[in-house]
Order: sequence, then C-alpha cells, then structure tokens
Amino acid sequence: MEKIIGIVGGLETETSCHFCLEVNNSIKKITEAQPRIFMENVPISHKALNIIARGGFSAEVLGLLVDSVKRLNKVMVDVIVIPCNTVHVFIEDLRKLSDVPILSIIEETAKECKNRNFKKVGVIGSTTTIKEELYLTELQKQSIEMVIPSKEDQHFVSECIINIVNQNITQGDKQRMIEIIAKMKEEGADAIILGCTDLFLIINREDVVLPLVNSTQVLEEGLINWLKENRSEEK
Repeated sequence: MEKIIGIVGGLETETSCHFCLEVNNSIKKITEAQPRIFMENVPISHKALNIIARGGFSAEVLGLLVDSVKRLNKVMVDVIVIPCNTVHVFIEDLRKLSDVPILSIIEETAKECKNRNFKKVGVIGSTTTIKEELYLTELQKQSIEMVIPSKEDQHFVSECIINIVNQNITQGDKQRMIEIIAKMKEEGADAIILGCTDLFLIINREDVVLPLVNSTQVLEEGLINWLKENRSEEK
C-alpha cells in the first residue's frame, strides 16, 4: 500500500472528500498506516457544472481535468481516480496525457455488475452519462442489458443532481427518484447503478426495491484492489 494516490476531486466536494476519507480508512485497516493521497479540489464553476450535467460539452471542465491530471503526474502519484461519472466522457483524452493509470469508475462498476450476476440493470446518472452511452458501452462488454429513464425522468434526474451539488435537494426530489427506480424494476431491471457519485447522498438501500450498485463505493474497492495488486512493484 506504499503507492501514492491521486484524486481529481471538487466536482462535488462533499463526495470527493467522503471518497478520500473512505479510501484512507480502508487502507489504514489493512496496513495500520496512513496512505499518501494528493487530492485536487477542481474549481469548477456552477455554469460549467450545469452544462455538463445537462448533456452539453464544457471546455472549462475538460481544461480543469487536463490541468489536474498533469499536476498529479508532476507530483509523481502512482494511480489516479476521478470520483465523478459524468466527466468520464473525457477519460480517454486524460489517459493519453497521463504517465500513470487512471482507473475508470464506469469500467469498475460494469465489472461489479458482472461479478454480481446481474443480467439487466437500470442506470441513473446525468444526461451526459446517458447520452454519451458511457455505461451502455461497458455493460455490453459484460453482456448486460441496460434500462434508462424516460426523457422526462432523465431531465428530472439531471436537475436533481444539480440540486444535490448546490445543496437544494428536497424530500420530493428523493421520492420521485424512488419512483423512477420502481419504473425500472417494471421494465425488468434486476439492479440499479447509481451512475452519479452524488446520488448516494439521497438514496440508500433501504429506500428502494432493487439492489443498488453504488459507483462511488465500487471505485473505492477497485482502487484498493489495484493497490494490493501493485504494492510490491518499485516506483
């Protein structure tokens, strides 16, 4: 566990900090020592966040991510993670400029669904995540079918994600999200991917009728597994 971890955070600071804390605690249990972690709190504007959550392209977001990955490479981290599903639309661009691996929350979550023998899963995420078929591509590699919200429900999901980030969530938002998940069950989904790292802040296992795959937690576990597999290599 002597590897140095780089986290591109700040796309929702509460989620990023929670992710960092969970990784820190997991590693402490294994090694009885604190890990070395560098986290970039990326200064994304509300305007750029709204654009990308609603399915648009944001040069600002891409530029911030590029700068962050470059800085983390300069401080010689061994692996980079980005606890945000939506910005994985840029992951191949970021991987090309990074000298170290960048783990994908999308790839790790699809593999987790395969490991849990799910055959058809519902995905709740930003409009960018759905429109760009980030999960569809990876789930198809695992021979898993995908269910997505209706156009109207998807619009609500993106607005709800923005509300979470801006700390404007209401009980009504949570209830409608639960209803959307129930619709996915009716369409044959046997599990639900929380395909936005912020959704765990309002939805938990006790709220819904289907198993949840929390992409944030899956990325944490994927990172820990990567560290275990690479702990004996020299930098």
